[in-house]
Amino acid sequence: MSHKLMIAERFSRAATSYAQHNELQRHCAVALLARLPHRDLGTTLDIGCGPAVNSDVLHARASQYLGIDIAPGMLHYAQQQWPHLQWICGDLEQLPIAANTVDTIYANLALQWAEDITTTLAQWLDCLRPAGVIVATTVLQGSLQPLSQYLLKFTGHRRHNQFLGRQDLVQRLNTLKGVEISIDYHSITIHYPSVRTMLHDLKGIGASYQYQQRPPLAKQQLLRVESAMEWHRDALGRLPLDWQIAVFKLTKVQS
Repeated sequence: MSHKLMIAERFSRAATSYAQHNELQRHCAVALLARLPHRDLGTTLDIGCGPAVNSDVLHARASQYLGIDIAPGMLHYAQQQWPHLQWICGDLEQLPIAANTVDTIYANLALQWAEDITTTLAQWLDCLRPAGVIVATTVLQGSLQPLSQYLLKFTGHRRHNQFLGRQDLVQRLNTLKGVEISIDYHSITIHYPSVRTMLHDLKGIGASYQYQQRPPLAKQQLLRVESAMEWHRDALGRLPLDWQIAVFKLTKVQS
């Protein structure tokens, strides 16, 4: 089975539980929506729309809303919530959207799943009308700490996919033609009562898929990770999971 099909399957399974585990997505949505006007978004494409997490807000601001996701299970759930909206099953790297037909592209925590970010963004820009905008968040290198360092120490693997560093992302954005770029960086910490809750959360949003499949976490490995993580409890008894997030806006320059 290809990576794309496996990603679709993993996220489809997470459709009904997603809203219970998507605190990071909610934080990022606030930053993204702040970069958009409250009205007049025009034809708006929500890439990686999931189970219609932000569809209501975007639909209220847009003249036409289109939700696209690779996971049929996510779209089935979304359609149940919003049966009058348009839902498209498709790959973010091969959008089934004609050139110069979209005014706004919204992509919250989807881009890190692209195998070629530069080519993907260039294709998204082609879909935009002149003066159209892309607002997107993506996960950066340094995320999933301190959990990641202990997984590496006790299992030999970080057990998550690799993410771009800040400079790598900027270099890729700077290769895009005919675009104005605005980018910010956010450090977001999500707190958990236990390591197992933390891992359950990652599985609950479908984010535990790895391109290089690893054996399941052994009991002794998990116990070692849990013991090491205890040193990071805060005054309220919570364990931190740190994320590094890029929030950027691309505006297509009118020719």
